[in-house]
Formats: sequence, structure tokens, C-alpha cells
Amino acid sequence: MFETDRGLKFAKLLLSLECVQVSPDSPYTYASGLMGPIYTDNRQILSYVPERLEVAEGLVDLIRESKLSFDSIAGLATAGIPHGMLASHMMGSPFIYIRGKAKGHGKGNLIEGKYNKGDKIILVEDLVNQGSSLDSAVIGAKEAGLIPVACVCIVDYQMPAAVKVLEKHDLPLFSLTNFSQISHAAASENNLSPDSVQLLDQWHKDPANWP
Repeated sequence: MFETDRGLKFAKLLLSLECVQVSPDSPYTYASGLMGPIYTDNRQILSYVPERLEVAEGLVDLIRESKLSFDSIAGLATAGIPHGMLASHMMGSPFIYIRGKAKGHGKGNLIEGKYNKGDKIILVEDLVNQGSSLDSAVIGAKEAGLIPVACVCIVDYQMPAAVKVLEKHDLPLFSLTNFSQISHAAASENNLSPDSVQLLDQWHKDPANWP
């Protein structure tokens, strides 16, 4: 399947399930306090059985197509964990997960599951936006002696900040769909006006100063 075909297919799937919502005229407020015209919640996919399997199969395809050798699949807390678990189960691969921060009791684990130092891992994230959670996960994995070799995700917002994180760690990123493909699909599926599409593009170019 061509990358564009796959990207549009999953963009339309996520829009139809309202896992991705695009609303340039009534923007969303993010946890950072910034506002934007797109909101993604891929946890909702888990409530739809055929669709969650389709997404997991898509992630498996990305991993296999990368032709990278690895020892474990590592889900990123929290939304990357269930999708990573489904993909690893389909591949018969060991699975671990990386917390957002080390546990505050017991052994104080940051990484849960069985692994050995020197293991190569493929990270699974649901959404890569600015890349801060990915950066923290890679740093934590490396400190634990693990070797991240790639990241696969459901949605990539294609943000410059995330690109810098990936370059910093020399880490390739493979996604089922991305901002450009979602914008294209929303324009056709949600009948967005040219002005609304322009607002989307303006946000993507400069989210911090988006009007």
C-alpha cells in the first residue's frame, strides 16, 4: 500500500470515529494552555473492536516494513500502551512499557516488564505532537540500558519540535497518518471551507502564535 493511500485511509477512519476532531472555527485548549484547531484522542479507538484491530495491524505493518531488528516493543504511557500491546501480541513479541515518570513507591520503576540491558526496542506512541513525551521516554530507556531503534505511532502532527527530538536521538518515526493527510481528509470528509483549511495550515506553521 502506498504511504499516501494508507495515511488517508487511517485519517478517514479516525475522523469517522471522532478520535480526531478538526474545528478551526471553535478551537480546543490544550494542556499547555495553547489553543489549536485539532484534537486527537486515540484512546477511543479501543472501544471499537474491528477498528482497534485494524489500527494494530497497521502498526504491525509499519514495524515489519521498517525491517529493523528488535527485542521488544515498548508502549509509551498511557495511550501508547494498549495499542503497543495489541501489536506486540499479533507479532508474538515481548512487550514492555515506559511510564511518564518513575513510580513513586515500591521499586520506583520507570520501565515495566522484563528486559535486559542492550535490548533493542521499538517505541509505540499514539500521537507525536511536540515530541516532549517521546524525548523523555527515549532518555529513560537509554538510562536503563535499552536501545531505541525506531518509533511507530498512529498520528504524527509533523511538528518541527518533534523533528528536532527525532534528529537528536537519531530515531526514525513511522506513522499510520499525519497532519497533512488528516487536513486533506477533513477537507473532503467534513466539508471544511477554504478559510478553515487555511486556519489549519496557519496553526501548523506557528502553533504558539496561532490567532
